[in-house]
Amino acid sequence: MRLAGAVADLPLERSASSTLKVVEDELRAAADPLAAGIAWMGPMASPGNPWPPALPVGGSSPSALRFELAMVLATMGRAHLLLERSLKRVPASVTPALLRRQAVEGRFEKPDEPDFRRLLRELDREALLAGILDLVAAVQRLRDYVAAAPALPRLAWRIDTPMGTVVVDTTGRDNVHVLRDPLLVLDVGGNDRHEFHARNAARRITVLLDHGGDDRYVARDDGADPSAAVLGYAILWDTEGDDRYRGSQLSQAAALFGASLLVDGGGTNEFIAGGHSQAHAVGGLALLLGGPGNDSFNSQTHAQGSAGPEGVAMLVDAAGDDRYVLDNEPLTRPSSQLPDRNTSMGQGAGRGIRADQDGGGSTAGGIGVLVDLGGDDQYSAQVFAQGAGFEEGLGLLVDDGGNDRFDAAWYAMGAAAHRGAGVLIKRGVGHDRYRASHSISIGAAHDLSVGFFLDEGGDDGYRVGDLGLGAAHDNSAAFFVDVSGDDAYRVESGACRALGVAWISEWNALRERLPNAGFFMDLAGDDAYPAQCAQARNDAGWAGPRTRPAQSLRSEAGAGIDGHFASPFATRRPSTPGPRR
Repeated sequence: MRLAGAVADLPLERSASSTLKVVEDELRAAADPLAAGIAWMGPMASPGNPWPPALPVGGSSPSALRFELAMVLATMGRAHLLLERSLKRVPASVTPALLRRQAVEGRFEKPDEPDFRRLLRELDREALLAGILDLVAAVQRLRDYVAAAPALPRLAWRIDTPMGTVVVDTTGRDNVHVLRDPLLVLDVGGNDRHEFHARNAARRITVLLDHGGDDRYVARDDGADPSAAVLGYAILWDTEGDDRYRGSQLSQAAALFGASLLVDGGGTNEFIAGGHSQAHAVGGLALLLGGPGNDSFNSQTHAQGSAGPEGVAMLVDAAGDDRYVLDNEPLTRPSSQLPDRNTSMGQGAGRGIRADQDGGGSTAGGIGVLVDLGGDDQYSAQVFAQGAGFEEGLGLLVDDGGNDRFDAAWYAMGAAAHRGAGVLIKRGVGHDRYRASHSISIGAAHDLSVGFFLDEGGDDGYRVGDLGLGAAHDNSAAFFVDVSGDDAYRVESGACRALGVAWISEWNALRERLPNAGFFMDLAGDDAYPAQCAQARNDAGWAGPRTRPAQSLRSEAGAGIDGHFASPFATRRPSTPGPRR
Protein backbone atom coordinates (compact mmCIF):
# COMPACT_ATOMS: atom_id res chain seq x y z
CA MET A 1 0.00 0.00 0.00
CA ARG A 2 2.95 2.31 0.59
CA LEU A 3 4.05 1.55 -2.98
CA ALA A 4 0.62 2.52 -4.27
CA GLY A 5 0.95 5.75 -2.33
CA ALA A 6 4.37 6.41 -3.82
CA VAL A 7 2.98 5.82 -7.33
CA ALA A 8 0.32 8.41 -6.45
CA ASP A 9 3.14 10.84 -5.59
CA LEU A 10 2.44 10.45 -1.88
CA PRO A 11 5.74 9.20 -0.43
CA LEU A 12 4.40 9.19 3.11
CA GLU A 13 6.94 8.02 5.67
CA ARG A 14 4.62 6.46 8.23
CA SER A 15 5.93 3.65 10.40
CA ALA A 16 3.36 0.94 11.04
CA SER A 17 5.22 -0.26 14.14
CA SER A 18 5.32 3.16 15.75
CA THR A 19 1.65 3.83 15.00
CA LEU A 20 0.57 0.51 16.47
CA LYS A 21 2.85 1.02 19.49
CA VAL A 22 0.93 4.15 20.43
CA VAL A 23 -2.39 2.29 20.21
CA GLU A 24 -1.03 -0.69 22.14
CA ASP A 25 0.29 1.46 24.97
CA GLU A 26 -3.07 3.21 25.35
CA LEU A 27 -4.98 -0.07 25.42
CA ARG A 28 -2.67 -1.76 27.92
CA ALA A 29 -3.26 1.14 30.28
CA ALA A 30 -7.05 0.67 30.07
CA ALA A 31 -9.08 -1.35 32.56
CA ASP A 32 -10.75 -3.24 29.72
CA PRO A 33 -8.87 -2.84 26.41
CA LEU A 34 -11.80 -4.09 24.33
CA ALA A 35 -14.13 -1.52 25.87
CA ALA A 36 -11.46 1.12 25.31
CA GLY A 37 -11.10 -0.01 21.69
CA ILE A 38 -14.72 0.84 20.89
CA ALA A 39 -15.01 3.93 23.11
CA TRP A 40 -14.45 6.29 20.15
CA MET A 41 -17.87 5.29 18.79
CA GLY A 42 -19.72 6.25 21.99
CA PRO A 43 -20.52 9.86 20.98
CA MET A 44 -22.10 8.54 17.77
CA ALA A 45 -24.57 6.25 19.57
CA SER A 46 -28.21 7.23 19.23
CA PRO A 47 -30.21 7.83 22.43
CA GLY A 48 -32.38 4.77 21.85
CA ASN A 49 -29.47 2.34 21.71
CA PRO A 50 -27.62 1.31 24.88
CA TRP A 51 -23.92 2.07 25.06
CA PRO A 52 -21.59 0.36 25.45
CA PRO A 53 -22.93 -2.84 23.88
CA ALA A 54 -22.46 -6.20 25.55
CA LEU A 55 -18.90 -7.43 25.22
CA PRO A 56 -17.66 -11.03 25.45
CA VAL A 57 -16.53 -12.17 28.85
CA GLY A 58 -13.03 -11.24 29.90
CA GLY A 59 -13.38 -8.04 31.92
CA SER A 60 -10.15 -6.64 33.26
CA SER A 61 -8.05 -9.68 32.27
CA PRO A 62 -8.81 -10.08 28.56
CA SER A 63 -7.55 -12.90 26.43
CA ALA A 64 -5.00 -12.25 23.73
CA LEU A 65 -7.76 -12.49 21.13
CA ARG A 66 -9.80 -9.77 22.84
CA PHE A 67 -6.73 -7.55 22.93
CA GLU A 68 -6.00 -8.04 19.22
CA LEU A 69 -9.62 -7.23 18.37
CA ALA A 70 -9.30 -4.13 20.51
CA MET A 71 -6.19 -3.13 18.53
CA VAL A 72 -8.09 -3.23 15.24
CA LEU A 73 -11.12 -1.40 16.62
CA ALA A 74 -9.02 1.32 18.25
CA THR A 75 -7.01 1.77 15.05
CA MET A 76 -10.29 2.16 13.20
CA GLY A 77 -10.99 5.15 15.44
CA ARG A 78 -7.70 6.77 14.46
CA ALA A 79 -8.33 5.96 10.78
CA HIS A 80 -11.80 7.48 11.07
CA LEU A 81 -10.29 10.80 12.17
CA LEU A 82 -7.87 10.74 9.23
CA LEU A 83 -10.74 9.92 6.89
CA GLU A 84 -12.69 12.92 8.15
CA ARG A 85 -9.64 15.10 7.57
CA SER A 86 -9.17 13.79 4.05
CA LEU A 87 -12.81 14.60 3.18
CA LYS A 88 -13.05 17.89 5.10
CA ARG A 89 -13.36 20.01 1.95
CA VAL A 90 -15.83 17.64 0.26
CA PRO A 91 -19.43 18.88 0.77
CA ALA A 92 -21.66 16.79 2.99
CA SER A 93 -24.13 16.55 0.10
CA VAL A 94 -21.66 14.30 -1.74
CA THR A 95 -23.00 10.85 -0.92
CA PRO A 96 -21.93 7.38 -2.07
CA ALA A 97 -25.04 7.24 -4.25
CA LEU A 98 -24.16 10.53 -5.96
CA LEU A 99 -20.58 9.43 -6.59
CA ARG A 100 -21.68 6.08 -8.01
CA ARG A 101 -24.17 7.79 -10.33
CA GLN A 102 -21.66 10.34 -11.61
CA ALA A 103 -18.36 8.44 -11.67
CA VAL A 104 -19.64 4.97 -12.59
CA GLU A 105 -22.81 5.63 -14.57
CA GLY A 106 -21.77 9.01 -15.98
CA ARG A 107 -25.08 10.66 -15.08
CA PHE A 108 -25.16 14.30 -13.96
CA GLU A 109 -28.82 15.01 -13.26
CA LYS A 110 -28.99 18.49 -11.74
CA PRO A 111 -26.97 21.56 -12.69
CA ASP A 112 -26.61 22.64 -9.07
CA GLU A 113 -25.45 19.31 -7.65
CA PRO A 114 -21.78 18.83 -6.71
CA ASP A 115 -19.62 17.56 -9.58
CA PHE A 116 -17.12 14.90 -8.51
CA ARG A 117 -14.69 15.96 -11.24
CA ARG A 118 -14.30 19.38 -9.63
CA LEU A 119 -13.97 17.92 -6.13
CA LEU A 120 -11.08 15.58 -6.83
CA ARG A 121 -8.54 18.25 -5.92
CA GLU A 122 -10.32 18.86 -2.63
CA LEU A 123 -9.26 15.47 -1.27
CA ASP A 124 -6.46 15.43 1.29
CA ARG A 125 -4.81 12.39 -0.24
CA GLU A 126 -1.99 12.22 2.32
CA ALA A 127 -4.50 11.91 5.16
CA LEU A 128 -6.37 9.28 3.13
CA LEU A 129 -3.18 7.27 2.67
CA ALA A 130 -2.18 7.63 6.33
CA GLY A 131 -5.49 6.18 7.48
CA ILE A 132 -5.38 3.13 5.24
CA LEU A 133 -1.74 2.45 6.16
CA ASP A 134 -2.65 2.40 9.85
CA LEU A 135 -5.64 0.17 9.19
CA VAL A 136 -3.68 -2.28 7.04
CA ALA A 137 -0.99 -2.53 9.72
CA ALA A 138 -3.58 -3.40 12.38
CA VAL A 139 -5.29 -6.00 10.20
CA GLN A 140 -1.98 -7.56 9.26
CA ARG A 141 -1.13 -7.79 12.96
CA LEU A 142 -4.45 -9.57 13.60
CA ARG A 143 -3.80 -11.89 10.66
CA ASP A 144 -0.36 -12.77 12.04
CA TYR A 145 -1.79 -13.44 15.49
CA VAL A 146 -4.58 -15.68 14.20
CA ALA A 147 -2.21 -17.64 11.95
CA ALA A 148 0.36 -18.22 14.71
CA ALA A 149 -1.95 -18.94 17.66
CA PRO A 150 -1.79 -22.65 18.62
CA ALA A 151 -5.41 -22.59 19.83
CA LEU A 152 -7.88 -19.74 19.76
CA PRO A 153 -10.67 -19.49 22.33
CA ARG A 154 -14.01 -20.54 20.81
CA LEU A 155 -15.97 -17.37 20.45
CA ALA A 156 -19.16 -16.45 18.58
CA TRP A 157 -19.89 -12.78 19.15
CA ARG A 158 -21.95 -10.20 17.34
CA ILE A 159 -22.77 -6.60 18.27
CA ASP A 160 -24.13 -3.58 16.47
CA THR A 161 -22.29 -0.29 16.80
CA PRO A 162 -22.92 3.20 15.40
CA MET A 163 -20.33 2.45 12.71
CA GLY A 164 -21.60 -1.01 11.77
CA THR A 165 -21.74 -4.62 12.88
CA VAL A 166 -18.94 -6.54 14.57
CA VAL A 167 -18.94 -10.31 13.99
CA VAL A 168 -16.34 -12.65 15.49
CA ASP A 169 -16.51 -16.42 15.04
CA THR A 170 -13.59 -18.66 15.90
CA THR A 171 -15.61 -21.88 16.25
CA GLY A 172 -14.52 -23.29 12.88
CA ARG A 173 -18.11 -23.83 11.75
CA ASP A 174 -19.31 -23.40 8.18
CA ASN A 175 -21.02 -20.06 8.63
CA VAL A 176 -23.40 -17.98 6.56
CA HIS A 177 -22.93 -14.29 7.31
CA VAL A 178 -25.57 -11.99 5.81
CA LEU A 179 -24.46 -8.41 6.44
CA ARG A 180 -25.56 -4.93 5.49
CA ASP A 181 -23.13 -2.70 7.38
CA PRO A 182 -20.11 -4.75 8.50
CA LEU A 183 -17.54 -2.86 10.53
CA LEU A 184 -15.30 -5.77 11.59
CA VAL A 185 -15.71 -9.43 10.67
CA LEU A 186 -13.28 -12.11 11.87
CA ASP A 187 -14.02 -15.70 10.90
CA VAL A 188 -11.53 -18.48 11.63
CA GLY A 189 -11.95 -21.89 9.99
CA GLY A 190 -14.85 -23.37 8.08
CA ASN A 191 -16.11 -23.04 4.54
CA ASP A 192 -18.06 -19.83 4.87
CA ARG A 193 -20.48 -17.83 2.79
CA HIS A 194 -20.40 -14.05 3.19
CA GLU A 195 -23.30 -12.13 1.65
CA PHE A 196 -23.44 -8.34 1.57
CA HIS A 197 -26.28 -5.91 0.91
CA ALA A 198 -26.49 -2.15 0.32
CA ARG A 199 -24.83 -0.13 3.06
CA ASN A 200 -25.98 2.79 5.12
CA ALA A 201 -24.29 5.85 3.60
CA ALA A 202 -22.78 6.79 6.98
CA ARG A 203 -21.02 3.42 7.48
CA ARG A 204 -17.75 3.93 5.66
CA ILE A 205 -15.14 1.63 7.24
CA THR A 206 -15.16 -2.13 6.71
CA VAL A 207 -12.65 -4.83 7.62
CA LEU A 208 -13.18 -8.54 6.96
CA LEU A 209 -10.53 -11.15 7.83
CA ASP A 210 -11.24 -14.79 7.04
CA HIS A 211 -8.63 -17.36 8.01
CA GLY A 212 -8.95 -20.85 6.53
CA GLY A 213 -11.53 -22.69 4.46
CA ASP A 214 -12.97 -22.46 0.96
CA ASP A 215 -15.13 -19.37 1.13
CA ARG A 216 -17.73 -17.52 -0.94
CA TYR A 217 -18.16 -13.76 -1.08
CA VAL A 218 -21.30 -12.37 -2.72
CA ALA A 219 -22.06 -8.64 -3.00
CA ARG A 220 -25.74 -8.23 -3.87
CA ASP A 221 -25.66 -4.46 -4.45
CA ASP A 222 -23.29 -1.98 -6.06
CA GLY A 223 -20.66 -0.90 -3.56
CA ALA A 224 -21.73 -3.45 -0.94
CA ASP A 225 -18.54 -5.50 -1.23
CA PRO A 226 -16.39 -5.26 1.94
CA SER A 227 -13.43 -4.32 -0.25
CA ALA A 228 -15.31 -1.41 -1.87
CA ALA A 229 -14.43 1.98 -0.38
CA VAL A 230 -16.73 4.86 -1.31
CA LEU A 231 -15.87 7.89 0.82
CA GLY A 232 -14.17 5.48 3.18
CA TYR A 233 -11.83 2.56 3.83
CA ALA A 234 -12.34 -1.11 3.00
CA ILE A 235 -10.24 -4.24 3.58
CA LEU A 236 -11.05 -7.84 2.71
CA TRP A 237 -8.31 -10.34 3.60
CA ASP A 238 -8.71 -14.06 2.95
CA THR A 239 -5.64 -15.98 4.02
CA GLU A 240 -6.07 -19.29 2.18
CA GLY A 241 -8.41 -21.72 0.44
CA ASP A 242 -10.15 -22.01 -2.91
CA ASP A 243 -12.44 -18.99 -2.85
CA ARG A 244 -15.14 -17.49 -5.06
CA TYR A 245 -15.88 -13.79 -5.27
CA ARG A 246 -19.06 -12.40 -6.88
CA GLY A 247 -19.92 -8.74 -7.25
CA SER A 248 -21.60 -6.17 -9.46
CA GLN A 249 -20.32 -2.60 -9.87
CA LEU A 250 -17.69 -1.28 -7.45
CA SER A 251 -16.46 -4.50 -5.90
CA GLN A 252 -13.29 -6.51 -5.30
CA ALA A 253 -10.88 -3.69 -4.40
CA ALA A 254 -12.67 -0.59 -5.65
CA ALA A 255 -12.08 2.91 -4.34
CA LEU A 256 -14.11 6.03 -5.07
CA PHE A 257 -12.90 8.92 -2.92
CA GLY A 258 -11.45 6.25 -0.62
CA ALA A 259 -8.86 3.51 -0.23
CA SER A 260 -9.35 -0.24 -0.52
CA LEU A 261 -7.41 -3.48 -0.21
CA LEU A 262 -8.27 -7.05 -1.14
CA VAL A 263 -5.77 -9.80 -0.31
CA ASP A 264 -6.23 -13.44 -1.24
CA GLY A 265 -3.40 -15.46 0.23
CA GLY A 266 -3.57 -18.60 -1.91
CA GLY A 267 -5.60 -21.33 -3.50
CA THR A 268 -7.40 -21.47 -6.82
CA ASN A 269 -9.73 -18.49 -6.82
CA GLU A 270 -12.39 -17.02 -9.05
CA PHE A 271 -13.25 -13.32 -9.22
CA ILE A 272 -16.36 -12.26 -11.15
CA ALA A 273 -17.59 -8.66 -11.15
CA GLY A 274 -19.70 -6.39 -13.30
CA GLY A 275 -17.32 -3.50 -13.71
CA HIS A 276 -15.34 -0.76 -11.97
CA SER A 277 -13.88 -3.56 -9.90
CA GLN A 278 -10.87 -5.83 -9.36
CA ALA A 279 -8.52 -2.94 -8.51
CA HIS A 280 -10.32 0.19 -9.70
CA ALA A 281 -9.80 3.67 -8.29
CA VAL A 282 -11.04 7.21 -8.86
CA GLY A 283 -9.91 9.76 -6.32
CA GLY A 284 -8.14 7.19 -4.16
CA LEU A 285 -6.13 3.99 -3.95
CA ALA A 286 -7.16 0.42 -4.76
CA LEU A 287 -4.94 -2.62 -4.35
CA LEU A 288 -5.74 -6.27 -5.09
CA LEU A 289 -3.11 -8.87 -4.16
CA GLY A 290 -3.50 -12.41 -5.47
CA GLY A 291 -1.61 -15.43 -4.16
CA PRO A 292 0.32 -18.17 -5.95
CA GLY A 293 -2.69 -20.20 -7.12
CA ASN A 294 -4.32 -20.40 -10.54
CA ASP A 295 -6.74 -17.49 -10.41
CA SER A 296 -9.33 -16.20 -12.87
CA PHE A 297 -10.60 -12.64 -13.11
CA ASN A 298 -13.67 -11.78 -15.16
CA SER A 299 -15.34 -8.40 -15.65
CA GLN A 300 -16.58 -6.16 -18.44
CA THR A 301 -15.18 -2.66 -18.02
CA HIS A 302 -12.84 -0.53 -15.91
CA ALA A 303 -11.32 -3.44 -14.01
CA GLN A 304 -8.13 -5.39 -13.32
CA GLY A 305 -5.83 -2.45 -12.61
CA SER A 306 -7.95 0.45 -13.86
CA ALA A 307 -7.57 4.01 -12.61
CA GLY A 308 -9.51 7.18 -13.32
CA PRO A 309 -8.67 10.75 -12.30
CA GLU A 310 -6.62 11.14 -9.11
CA GLY A 311 -6.63 7.36 -8.75
CA VAL A 312 -4.00 4.64 -8.46
CA ALA A 313 -5.17 1.06 -8.93
CA MET A 314 -2.87 -1.96 -8.76
CA LEU A 315 -3.59 -5.65 -9.28
CA VAL A 316 -0.59 -7.78 -8.32
CA ASP A 317 -0.68 -11.58 -8.64
CA ALA A 318 2.18 -13.57 -7.16
CA ALA A 319 2.23 -16.65 -9.41
CA GLY A 320 0.14 -19.36 -11.03
CA ASP A 321 -1.48 -19.88 -14.42
CA ASP A 322 -3.94 -17.01 -14.31
CA ARG A 323 -6.71 -15.87 -16.63
CA TYR A 324 -7.77 -12.25 -17.04
CA VAL A 325 -10.92 -11.54 -19.08
CA LEU A 326 -12.60 -8.24 -19.90
CA ASP A 327 -15.60 -9.49 -21.82
CA ASN A 328 -18.42 -8.23 -24.05
CA GLU A 329 -21.24 -10.02 -22.30
CA PRO A 330 -23.16 -8.11 -21.26
CA LEU A 331 -22.40 -5.08 -23.44
CA THR A 332 -22.40 -2.37 -20.77
CA ARG A 333 -19.98 0.27 -22.08
CA PRO A 334 -19.86 0.21 -25.92
CA SER A 335 -16.65 1.70 -27.24
CA SER A 336 -16.66 4.53 -29.77
CA GLN A 337 -14.21 2.56 -31.93
CA LEU A 338 -16.21 -0.69 -32.01
CA PRO A 339 -19.81 -0.28 -30.79
CA ASP A 340 -20.24 -4.04 -30.44
CA ARG A 341 -17.29 -4.20 -28.01
CA ASN A 342 -17.03 -2.94 -24.46
CA THR A 343 -14.56 -0.25 -23.54
CA SER A 344 -12.36 -2.51 -21.42
CA MET A 345 -10.20 0.19 -19.84
CA GLY A 346 -8.38 -2.38 -17.74
CA GLN A 347 -5.59 -4.92 -17.33
CA GLY A 348 -3.33 -1.99 -16.57
CA ALA A 349 -5.17 1.11 -17.83
CA GLY A 350 -5.25 4.75 -16.80
CA ARG A 351 -7.88 7.12 -18.11
CA GLY A 352 -8.95 10.71 -17.85
CA ILE A 353 -12.25 12.35 -18.70
CA ARG A 354 -12.88 14.15 -21.99
CA ALA A 355 -15.77 16.55 -21.51
CA ASP A 356 -15.08 19.11 -24.24
CA GLN A 357 -18.49 18.46 -25.80
CA ASP A 358 -20.31 18.35 -22.46
CA GLY A 359 -19.75 21.83 -21.14
CA GLY A 360 -16.33 21.22 -19.62
CA GLY A 361 -15.02 19.11 -16.79
CA SER A 362 -12.15 17.38 -18.59
CA THR A 363 -9.76 15.81 -16.10
CA ALA A 364 -6.35 14.17 -16.39
CA GLY A 365 -6.19 10.43 -15.89
CA GLY A 366 -4.89 8.16 -13.17
CA ILE A 367 -2.41 5.29 -13.05
CA GLY A 368 -3.59 1.70 -13.56
CA VAL A 369 -1.18 -1.20 -13.05
CA LEU A 370 -1.38 -4.98 -13.49
CA VAL A 371 1.64 -7.05 -12.43
CA ASP A 372 1.74 -10.84 -12.77
CA LEU A 373 4.88 -12.39 -11.34
CA GLY A 374 4.82 -15.86 -12.92
CA GLY A 375 2.96 -18.65 -14.67
CA ASP A 376 1.41 -19.29 -18.09
CA ASP A 377 -1.21 -16.55 -18.23
CA GLN A 378 -3.99 -15.51 -20.58
CA TYR A 379 -5.18 -11.96 -21.12
CA SER A 380 -8.32 -11.23 -23.12
CA ALA A 381 -9.83 -7.78 -23.61
CA GLN A 382 -11.48 -5.47 -26.14
CA VAL A 383 -10.66 -1.74 -26.44
CA PHE A 384 -8.11 0.07 -24.22
CA ALA A 385 -6.38 -2.66 -22.24
CA GLN A 386 -3.15 -4.44 -21.39
CA GLY A 387 -1.02 -1.40 -20.70
CA ALA A 388 -3.21 1.39 -22.11
CA GLY A 389 -3.47 5.12 -21.44
CA PHE A 390 -6.22 7.59 -22.35
CA GLU A 391 -6.56 11.36 -21.79
CA GLU A 392 -3.39 11.91 -19.78
CA GLY A 393 -3.69 8.56 -18.03
CA LEU A 394 -0.97 5.94 -17.61
CA GLY A 395 -1.51 2.20 -17.97
CA LEU A 396 1.14 -0.41 -17.19
CA LEU A 397 1.13 -4.20 -17.55
CA VAL A 398 4.16 -6.21 -16.41
CA ASP A 399 4.22 -9.99 -16.78
CA ASP A 400 7.23 -11.87 -15.43
CA GLY A 401 7.89 -15.26 -17.00
CA GLY A 402 5.77 -18.01 -18.51
CA ASN A 403 4.27 -18.67 -21.91
CA ASP A 404 1.52 -16.10 -22.15
CA ARG A 405 -1.30 -15.13 -24.52
CA PHE A 406 -2.59 -11.63 -25.13
CA ASP A 407 -5.76 -10.94 -27.13
CA ALA A 408 -7.49 -7.61 -27.70
CA ALA A 409 -8.98 -5.44 -30.44
CA TRP A 410 -7.92 -1.78 -30.34
CA TYR A 411 -5.62 0.37 -28.20
CA ALA A 412 -3.95 -2.52 -26.41
CA MET A 413 -0.58 -3.99 -25.39
CA GLY A 414 1.41 -0.83 -24.79
CA ALA A 415 -0.88 1.68 -26.50
CA ALA A 416 -2.31 5.12 -25.75
CA ALA A 417 -4.44 7.97 -27.09
CA HIS A 418 -4.96 11.68 -26.37
CA ARG A 419 -1.87 12.54 -24.36
CA GLY A 420 -1.84 9.21 -22.58
CA ALA A 421 0.90 6.65 -21.99
CA GLY A 422 0.63 2.87 -22.28
CA VAL A 423 3.35 0.35 -21.37
CA LEU A 424 3.57 -3.44 -21.63
CA ILE A 425 6.71 -5.23 -20.45
CA LYS A 426 6.96 -8.99 -20.81
CA ARG A 427 9.92 -10.34 -18.88
CA GLY A 428 11.58 -13.71 -19.23
CA VAL A 429 12.05 -16.03 -22.21
CA GLY A 430 8.55 -17.41 -22.55
CA HIS A 431 7.05 -18.23 -25.94
CA ASP A 432 4.27 -15.68 -26.10
CA ARG A 433 1.45 -14.84 -28.49
CA TYR A 434 0.08 -11.37 -29.12
CA ARG A 435 -3.09 -10.78 -31.18
CA ALA A 436 -4.66 -7.37 -31.81
CA SER A 437 -7.49 -7.68 -34.30
CA HIS A 438 -7.80 -4.01 -35.18
CA SER A 439 -5.64 -0.91 -34.75
CA ILE A 440 -3.09 1.02 -32.69
CA SER A 441 -1.76 -1.83 -30.59
CA ILE A 442 1.45 -3.64 -29.59
CA GLY A 443 3.64 -0.59 -29.09
CA ALA A 444 1.53 2.12 -30.73
CA ALA A 445 0.21 5.58 -29.89
CA HIS A 446 -2.25 8.18 -31.17
CA ASP A 447 -2.59 11.93 -30.68
CA LEU A 448 0.30 13.25 -28.61
CA SER A 449 0.75 9.99 -26.71
CA VAL A 450 3.42 7.43 -25.90
CA GLY A 451 3.16 3.67 -26.45
CA PHE A 452 5.90 1.31 -25.29
CA PHE A 453 6.12 -2.47 -25.72
CA LEU A 454 9.02 -4.74 -24.76
CA ASP A 455 9.35 -8.55 -24.78
CA GLU A 456 12.59 -9.85 -23.29
CA GLY A 457 12.81 -13.21 -25.05
CA GLY A 458 11.34 -16.42 -26.40
CA ASP A 459 9.94 -17.41 -29.78
CA ASP A 460 6.96 -15.10 -30.04
CA GLY A 461 4.11 -14.59 -32.47
CA TYR A 462 2.64 -11.18 -33.27
CA ARG A 463 -0.44 -10.25 -35.27
CA VAL A 464 -1.99 -6.79 -35.66
CA GLY A 465 -4.68 -5.41 -37.92
CA ASP A 466 -3.21 -1.98 -38.66
CA LEU A 467 -0.98 0.67 -37.09
CA GLY A 468 0.99 -1.45 -34.67
CA LEU A 469 4.39 -2.90 -33.83
CA GLY A 470 6.01 0.48 -33.38
CA ALA A 471 3.42 2.75 -35.02
CA ALA A 472 3.08 6.43 -34.14
CA HIS A 473 -0.10 8.18 -35.22
CA ASP A 474 -0.73 11.93 -35.12
CA ASN A 475 2.31 13.29 -33.31
CA SER A 476 3.10 10.53 -30.87
CA ALA A 477 6.03 8.33 -29.90
CA ALA A 478 5.78 4.55 -30.25
CA PHE A 479 8.34 1.91 -29.35
CA PHE A 480 8.29 -1.82 -30.08
CA VAL A 481 11.20 -3.90 -28.78
CA ASP A 482 11.69 -7.69 -28.99
CA VAL A 483 15.00 -8.50 -27.33
CA SER A 484 15.58 -12.10 -28.44
CA GLY A 485 14.05 -15.23 -29.96
CA ASP A 486 12.83 -16.42 -33.34
CA ASP A 487 9.70 -14.40 -33.89
CA ALA A 488 6.89 -14.31 -36.44
CA TYR A 489 5.14 -11.08 -37.46
CA ARG A 490 1.82 -10.73 -39.23
CA VAL A 491 0.09 -7.52 -40.35
CA GLU A 492 -3.46 -7.80 -41.69
CA SER A 493 -3.59 -4.52 -43.63
CA GLY A 494 -2.14 -4.53 -47.10
CA ALA A 495 -0.64 -1.07 -46.58
CA CYS A 496 1.62 -2.44 -43.82
CA ARG A 497 1.41 0.57 -41.54
CA ALA A 498 3.52 -1.22 -38.99
CA LEU A 499 7.04 -2.30 -38.04
CA GLY A 500 8.33 1.24 -37.45
CA VAL A 501 5.99 3.76 -39.01
CA ALA A 502 4.85 7.33 -38.34
CA TRP A 503 1.50 8.29 -39.84
CA ILE A 504 -0.47 11.52 -39.97
CA SER A 505 -4.22 11.54 -40.52
CA GLU A 506 -4.68 15.30 -40.95
CA TRP A 507 -2.27 17.27 -43.07
CA ASN A 508 -2.16 20.73 -41.51
CA ALA A 509 0.60 22.99 -40.29
CA LEU A 510 0.45 21.81 -36.70
CA ARG A 511 0.38 18.07 -37.43
CA GLU A 512 3.12 18.35 -40.04
CA ARG A 513 5.59 20.20 -37.85
CA LEU A 514 5.22 18.40 -34.53
CA PRO A 515 7.34 15.26 -33.99
CA ASN A 516 5.82 11.88 -34.72
CA ALA A 517 8.16 8.92 -34.33
CA GLY A 518 7.62 5.15 -34.50
CA PHE A 519 10.42 2.68 -33.75
CA PHE A 520 10.59 -1.09 -34.31
CA MET A 521 13.50 -3.11 -32.90
CA ASP A 522 14.05 -6.87 -33.11
CA LEU A 523 17.39 -7.39 -31.46
CA ALA A 524 18.11 -11.10 -32.07
CA GLY A 525 16.87 -14.30 -33.70
CA ASP A 526 15.74 -15.57 -37.09
CA ASP A 527 12.45 -13.80 -37.69
CA ALA A 528 9.60 -14.07 -40.19
CA TYR A 529 8.06 -10.91 -41.64
CA PRO A 530 4.88 -10.46 -43.73
CA ALA A 531 5.34 -10.47 -47.49
CA GLN A 532 3.60 -7.13 -48.08
CA CYS A 533 6.06 -5.41 -45.72
CA ALA A 534 8.94 -5.60 -48.16
CA GLN A 535 11.20 -3.25 -46.21
CA ALA A 536 11.31 -5.47 -43.10
CA ARG A 537 13.74 -8.40 -43.09
CA ASN A 538 16.38 -10.13 -41.00
CA ASP A 539 19.65 -8.33 -40.28
CA ALA A 540 18.57 -5.06 -41.85
CA GLY A 541 17.53 -1.56 -41.03
CA TRP A 542 14.85 0.43 -42.77
CA ALA A 543 13.05 3.75 -42.79
CA GLY A 544 9.31 3.86 -42.47
CA PRO A 545 7.20 5.00 -45.43
CA ARG A 546 6.72 8.73 -46.00
CA THR A 547 3.80 10.38 -47.74
CA ARG A 548 5.96 13.42 -48.52
CA PRO A 549 9.52 12.12 -48.63
CA ALA A 550 11.00 15.21 -50.22
CA GLN A 551 10.12 17.36 -47.22
CA SER A 552 11.71 15.07 -44.55
CA LEU A 553 9.04 16.02 -42.06
CA ARG A 554 9.56 15.30 -38.37
CA SER A 555 6.01 13.99 -38.36
CA GLU A 556 7.00 11.03 -40.57
CA ALA A 557 9.95 9.69 -38.59
CA GLY A 558 9.48 5.91 -38.66
CA ALA A 559 12.31 3.37 -38.55
CA GLY A 560 12.94 -0.32 -37.95
CA ILE A 561 15.93 -2.53 -37.30
CA ASP A 562 16.54 -6.27 -37.13
CA GLY A 563 19.89 -7.57 -36.01
CA HIS A 564 21.90 -8.70 -33.02
CA PHE A 565 22.18 -5.97 -30.43
CA ALA A 566 22.00 -5.53 -26.68
CA SER A 567 18.76 -4.03 -25.44
CA PRO A 568 19.06 -0.29 -24.77
CA PHE A 569 16.31 -0.54 -22.13
CA ALA A 570 17.11 -1.57 -18.56
CA THR A 571 14.31 -3.92 -17.49
CA ARG A 572 16.43 -5.79 -14.95
CA ARG A 573 18.87 -4.86 -12.21
CA PRO A 574 22.30 -4.00 -13.57
CA SER A 575 23.90 -6.22 -10.90
CA THR A 576 23.01 -8.76 -8.26
CA PRO A 577 23.54 -7.54 -4.69
CA GLY A 578 26.24 -9.46 -2.90
CA PRO A 579 27.48 -9.59 0.69
CA ARG A 580 28.92 -6.40 2.06
CA ARG A 581 32.67 -6.36 2.46
